[in-house]
Amino acid sequence: MKTFPLKTLSLLSSVAFLAQSSVAQVISDNFEVDSSANYSVVNDGTPNGTSVFGYDYVAAGIALAPNSLPGDKGGLRFTANDSLAAVDALTAFHNTSLTSPGYRLKVDVYMGFTGTAGTTEHGHVGVGGNGSTFNSIFTPISGSGSFIAFTGDGGSASDYRWHLDAAHGGPTTVPNSDASYLGHGSNNTGPFYQSLFPSGTVIGSPGNIWTTLEIDVTGNTISYLFDGQLTIQGTFTGTLNGLISLGLADTFASSVDSGTVFTLYDNLVVTVPEPTSLALVGLGSLAFLARRRK
Repeated sequence: MKTFPLKTLSLLSSVAFLAQSSVAQVISDNFEVDSSANYSVVNDGTPNGTSVFGYDYVAAGIALAPNSLPGDKGGLRFTANDSLAAVDALTAFHNTSLTSPGYRLKVDVYMGFTGTAGTTEHGHVGVGGNGSTFNSIFTPISGSGSFIAFTGDGGSASDYRWHLDAAHGGPTTVPNSDASYLGHGSNNTGPFYQSLFPSGTVIGSPGNIWTTLEIDVTGNTISYLFDGQLTIQGTFTGTLNGLISLGLADTFASSVDSGTVFTLYDNLVVTVPEPTSLALVGLGSLAFLARRRK
């Protein structure tokens, strides 16, 4: 096996860092204006919720999202199952299709609720979507590509669950016993979630507080992180190209919330490695190694 001097290894580490940090934004939406023309909103066939782009959540008394600039105020607000006492799901797909083998999605999320009954809904953020299949973690299980679903009130035995469709090697809803949960399980009462969200209305869940969710797709690995903490990491087959998505699902027919339970999204950004930068960095490293061999 060929070995390199310490200085060479140091340069290679720097090359790897530059490769990771040389990125280009392909999607960016701070929802300050009505950007609904850039999305396709799909429901489960029994629409009983809302999706409001450019919603002024600051005027509604909600603190500014962590990645917002001073003076910002808009977000994307979803409600589900507002009055019919039936399951309901909405998924907004961004119309920009990703074709890169690696990318990162980052978005701020706020799950609002009042009261203690009928408040359990699952927000969900996904990648590799087909633009026509709504996301729901169960009742029914539905979705394309991969997505993570999460509650704000800790009211489900599956407060954190991820989905991987069969086309990418998944069993659709991945059971919480799977190694991809990194021993954290899927319930908000677990020690990991309790320490991750110690200040929400319900400890262990991001209820009535902001959290930042990231999805990293690298090679055949997908990683889900809340506030920079690796929460779930799994593998898939093929590539997770396609559409990214944001949404909300109420999988409990007994829930009638009249719109008082909602999920907000803000500061959506998707970045991909910049090929030109990667090529230049790669050529520089090869030239250095060539000089070292002389």
